[in-house]
Amino acid sequence: MDTSTPSSRRQFLKLSGLAGATTILPSAQVGAALVEESKLSSGRAKNLIFLMVDGLCNGTLGLGHHWKLRNENASLNWIKLFERQGVRRGFQDTASANSPVTDSAAAASAWGSGERVNNGRINTDSSGHDLKPLFSYAKEAGKATGLVTTCRITHATPAGFSANVSHRDMEDAIARQYLEREIDVLLGGGARHFKQVQKDGSVTDYLSLFKAKGYEVATDASALTAVNGRSRMLGLFSDSHIPYAIDRKNDPSHKNIPGLSEMFRAALSRLDGSKDGFVLQVEGGRVDHAGHANDPGAILHEFLEFDDCIPIALEHIEQNPDTMLIITTDHGTGGCQLDGAGEAYLDSGPALDRINYLKHSFEWIEEHYRKNGQFSPAPVKEALGIESTLAQASIVQAALDAEVEYLSGALNRAFGQQLNKQTAVGWSSTGHTSECVELFAFGPGSESLPAFFKNCDLFSIMTDALGLRV
Repeated sequence: MDTSTPSSRRQFLKLSGLAGATTILPSAQVGAALVEESKLSSGRAKNLIFLMVDGLCNGTLGLGHHWKLRNENASLNWIKLFERQGVRRGFQDTASANSPVTDSAAAASAWGSGERVNNGRINTDSSGHDLKPLFSYAKEAGKATGLVTTCRITHATPAGFSANVSHRDMEDAIARQYLEREIDVLLGGGARHFKQVQKDGSVTDYLSLFKAKGYEVATDASALTAVNGRSRMLGLFSDSHIPYAIDRKNDPSHKNIPGLSEMFRAALSRLDGSKDGFVLQVEGGRVDHAGHANDPGAILHEFLEFDDCIPIALEHIEQNPDTMLIITTDHGTGGCQLDGAGEAYLDSGPALDRINYLKHSFEWIEEHYRKNGQFSPAPVKEALGIESTLAQASIVQAALDAEVEYLSGALNRAFGQQLNKQTAVGWSSTGHTSECVELFAFGPGSESLPAFFKNCDLFSIMTDALGLRV
């Protein structure tokens, strides 16, 4: 659906480089601008950038929108897309094959294969048959391929464009398939899946195998920046997921771990100029994790980090109008909302200031407690600004003693009410939501985007735009 309006024409003129945002053009020049827009949104796409944030609720968007306005006197880049000329918008049904509430594996597989699969599967149908993923078609057409994420690179969303496994937890197998299928750029976390213990007890070092295939390997931000050229690249910057943005911002020990923007730029520099084009998926993956944890500080900063990637993508398509750009999410997580607080809801605004008191994620607190198995008030004070009571300490200590997999549930039981009062951020659950989600599309092929569609319908829109033989 084309949302172009006369009032937004100036944004397009800025996009196309034909005029400044405040210029009023004669009708002939306006006509030329519209012709240029047509060139940007029709014909074949050489490249595809698929920019997605995992687990973005409409309420998380609202939280980020109002925080940005209040704290930085600026709009989100996501919000600016609604006023930008040349953008197509659609509303996406996110269900999986066996549930109205999808998981990330089924959602990414719907995009990556054109078929809905059961939750937990990656490009494998209910009969166990493999479905050919998008990157395999792109490779056959000579295109370079790339995956960037703040999650483990072997996690569900990146795997949905490139791998086939019967369950998303088979991350060792996904790492092997990346090597076998020669994904050109891989940047994210998940180093633990690239040294694999075999059944006979031997260890296979996949980093060495990638190097043998001509990949340059980076393990920190300095190495990522130092590496030049367009050779294949594997960047693994954490044993598991990349630490949350709020923790990278406030913990000096994380200063050499790259953020999503840095990895996105590095991937573009590697893939740009590929003779037959490229397909690049970029995931802001940890909005979803913060939603599962009901962690208000983490979810805000994760979304803001993703939002900073949107101008990078727009800059690229301005310089490369043969690139299709898609910006979307796969589902909501947690039911995050900025709630009405105080009399006549007048405390909701100040709550947006108080969320700035939060300096670390629940995950950061948990890591401190896992080291010695004992609760201490200091990490909670540093991270959340809360003085712990004995009752709160006992809730967390009981979870530590029980060796529960994640402490976020205990932290919420102990401190959730205080955090809600402080930040006015509320939650509906710790799970995914069924909400339909927004999708933006630019460039060649975007004119095929319908107003409302199923997630699996996007596959044919992308492959048609790229001219892939399916």
